[in-house]
Amino acid sequence: MSSSPALAIHSLHDFELTADGQYLMVNGNQPNSVALHCSVMHELLAALSNAIGRSERIRQKAASVKFTMPCEAWEIGRESGDVPHLVVSFRLPGGAELSFRLHPAQAAHMTEVMSFATGLAKLRRPGGVSMQ
Repeated sequence: MSSSPALAIHSLHDFELTADGQYLMVNGNQPNSVALHCSVMHELLAALSNAIGRSERIRQKAASVKFTMPCEAWEIGRESGDVPHLVVSFRLPGGAELSFRLHPAQAAHMTEVMSFATGLAKLRRPGGVSMQ
């Protein structure tokens, strides 16, 4: 951390988006709200996800710990454009939604990997070959 005093926030009460959509107002244990401009929200989301995962690995002393979130529902759709990307959305408890854009070519590989991971498909090995 830098040598300047940090604004320590250890509890959050609510969030509010300004009417013009420019700022996310974060209300917590500090007397004043923290205003986050929309231009930093994507970077903040990525930074928070990375920090949560790293924090868990450090505190649990386990390099294999993954940051996961519960999912109440999911949806797959298409995004229009020159390349019609797939949009995979996950709804979290409380109604927040995270969506990811994927190139359609990734869908077949993802389907195959998920089938193997869930046991719905079996890995086909050539005769006489063993896996190590």
